[in-house]
Amino acid sequence: MSLTLVLQVPPPLEFPLEFTTLTSSLLQQPLVPHLPILAELASQHHASPYNRSKYGSAGCPIRYIPLSVHLPDHVRELKARQRIAAAHVAWWPCDTPLEPPPPLLLGPCGMPALDSPVLRDQLQAAMQEHLAPTHPVPLKTSSTHPINISPIIPFELIPLISSHLMLSAGPTLFDIPLSFALDRLTAAQHHHHTIPPLPPPPPPDRHPGYPVSEALRAAIDTDVAPSLPTFHPNSSILSLSDPALDEKANSIPYPPPEPPFTIGNIFLSSCPGKKVRLQGPVKGRSGVCRDLHADLRRVKDLGVGCLICCLDDAELDFLGAPWSLYEPAAKAVGISVLRIPTPEGLAPPSPPSLDAHLMRVINAYTLRGVPVLVHCRGGVGRAGVVACCWMLKLGLCGWFHENESESVAPTDGVRPSTLALVERVIGIVRRRRSIKAVETYEQVQFLVDFVEYLRGKV
Repeated sequence: MSLTLVLQVPPPLEFPLEFTTLTSSLLQQPLVPHLPILAELASQHHASPYNRSKYGSAGCPIRYIPLSVHLPDHVRELKARQRIAAAHVAWWPCDTPLEPPPPLLLGPCGMPALDSPVLRDQLQAAMQEHLAPTHPVPLKTSSTHPINISPIIPFELIPLISSHLMLSAGPTLFDIPLSFALDRLTAAQHHHHTIPPLPPPPPPDRHPGYPVSEALRAAIDTDVAPSLPTFHPNSSILSLSDPALDEKANSIPYPPPEPPFTIGNIFLSSCPGKKVRLQGPVKGRSGVCRDLHADLRRVKDLGVGCLICCLDDAELDFLGAPWSLYEPAAKAVGISVLRIPTPEGLAPPSPPSLDAHLMRVINAYTLRGVPVLVHCRGGVGRAGVVACCWMLKLGLCGWFHENESESVAPTDGVRPSTLALVERVIGIVRRRRSIKAVETYEQVQFLVDFVEYLRGKV
């Protein structure tokens, strides 16, 4: 009797489509143009200064793979949602603040005076319910931890930089000597984010001074005839004019001096009214329960005239500051809002659309000395990108240095001069806001595209 051994070979393994797409994307990573050099500028890169400060000199043990390479289908879905959100109304101007709401009359128990039997029954049931002992959960509120607002231009440097700005014939609005460029001035300053108190106003009884040339011109234009020096009796003072000339000179209507030109600042902050981790700390990070109205009042106290909100409706809802409350709260304090909805980790929809929005912000606020504030969830990634483009548009970091010759071959498809300019503006945001600012490869890529867009407009 013979035995026949039958071996059943299992069918070949079939991987799902998502795994196949992910594997092919990872294998093709080195083939993506200018990916390696731009990814190194992202704070999420495993060897970035942020990760080295967090994990040590070797950086993060997990290698950084950009989201557009890791999950390309997910990124396409996010961009499709972004295009839909960008098609909605972007500008929400506020010319005058709305009237404050009428005061809410409270009863003796701290509740509205208008009572009802149903409300009384609910309160009675809540008072009789047994509560289990709980440990207090520390929460950061607008009272205990006022919203952290970071000025991109140090307050003491605004007059200095403004006095050296010259109208530009190039792609930027201004030219500035390299010695007074914002990147050089902030590099020498200590990393400091706190908001100093506003300087006191000048004394009202002080008469403004006038340049000597203006006083001479006013005297020349008068119709008083010159006279010889006269000596007044009973006086040892020699007068170079007669009393009529002195009286006429004192009545000259001097024109008021033109105030010096100063640009408005740009601030970065987290989302006003943000509420996260309310159930308790997560990975050592405590909960945050901010008050939307208190945060916006603090923003208004800094003179901010416009908010640039980088969050869509879904993310505002998730953070506990829905647009239905955000928009009337901004109007109540007299702040306009510009909405540039951007998914987390990505950048604005396109360089032309952001350039058009920034041009309107600069004309309406920056050139009038009025600050603006841009925020996303934490005020480092998406908000940092908008702040970088604001600096590029104004030309606060100059344009291209003379030693950055275009004869040098591009590195991974990126011109060296473009790369150097992007590095300078990123360095400013990281010094002034956080070492984590401009987080992803996609955001660095947008800054490169924005510089090239400005170059193409010349």
